[in-house]
Amino acid sequence: MNDFARYHRQILLPGIGEEGQVALAAGTVLVAGCGALGTVAADLLARAGVGTIVVVDRDVVEATNLQRQTLFTERDAERGMPKAEAAKLRLAQVNSTIRVRGFVEDLDSDTIGELATGCDVLLDGLDNFQARYLLNDYAVAEGVPYLYGAGVKTGGMSMPVLPPGGGRRRVRWSASDVTPCLRCLFPDPPPPGAAETCDTAGVLGSVTMTVAAHLATQAIKLLVGRVDAIDRTLRSFELWENEQRGMAVDSARNPDCPCCAGKRFDFLDAEPEAARMLCGRNAVQIRGSRENAIDLHQLAERLSNSGSFGVREGAVRGTLEHERSPAGNQVEMTVFADGRAIIGGDVDVSWAKGICERFIGR
Repeated sequence: MNDFARYHRQILLPGIGEEGQVALAAGTVLVAGCGALGTVAADLLARAGVGTIVVVDRDVVEATNLQRQTLFTERDAERGMPKAEAAKLRLAQVNSTIRVRGFVEDLDSDTIGELATGCDVLLDGLDNFQARYLLNDYAVAEGVPYLYGAGVKTGGMSMPVLPPGGGRRRVRWSASDVTPCLRCLFPDPPPPGAAETCDTAGVLGSVTMTVAAHLATQAIKLLVGRVDAIDRTLRSFELWENEQRGMAVDSARNPDCPCCAGKRFDFLDAEPEAARMLCGRNAVQIRGSRENAIDLHQLAERLSNSGSFGVREGAVRGTLEHERSPAGNQVEMTVFADGRAIIGGDVDVSWAKGICERFIGR
């Protein structure tokens, strides 16, 4: 009990107790995306004593994140810290008795198998639908619970996915506990530009905190073996209008669902995207090669002829002096060791690819 003294108030809860606290310490949660939802959820799980938290995010901290992404500071933004690294450092200060693994990675069909290995729960802190459908595919294929969450403007929602098979890792459930998967309710992701984003519509920080707290609570219930206590609805929150609803979805299981019924994993089997716009940023990410690591210092020296560049926080960062984006903005570049590049200044993918070809050589 001495090791768990810090969790005394939590152990007092009938649904947890000492046995539940032991189960939390043995659990592993993947927090996919370390933005508004991911930072709050990871913080709550760390404080609750979840033994291993795997944080995955491809982006760096910016000043506009600080309004709602609670693990980060102004210093993190000034330094352009990778979110996964900044979160790892902060969570280690929150709870030094747990293990936090941070990966500055793009979550795609190439990487998810490695990143989610051994994870008992998948928690959605993502900012794009393609990655959410990828998590859904992986959850069904591997028999792992997936907690879907999203928030924009003054509203948000969450939903658990307990796929057929009863769970093949630490969290188990019966056939009667199975829920619809994401594709049962929403067969296809919305087309690009059709859905509102935080960048275009704004977001209230307390909305993402509300959704993230709900997701973290669901994860705790699963890890302590209380599947019966899971909120099985598509839960929606509208904070400005003081509304909360839970829509029953059990009857929405689609016997013809290509994913959970047909075992067709379109997103898990797809080729990773070579480039994509970054939600919330006027930037494009260009996929790198995972096979040959880049010598960052050599690249920074070469780029110094074209602007002000240096190696900071595990990446080459700088600004091209004589280049302008199609929108007339200054061109910023961040290049990681795996060759992944973030080109800031516009969301024109073809232009961003051209910048990479000219200045990085691919």
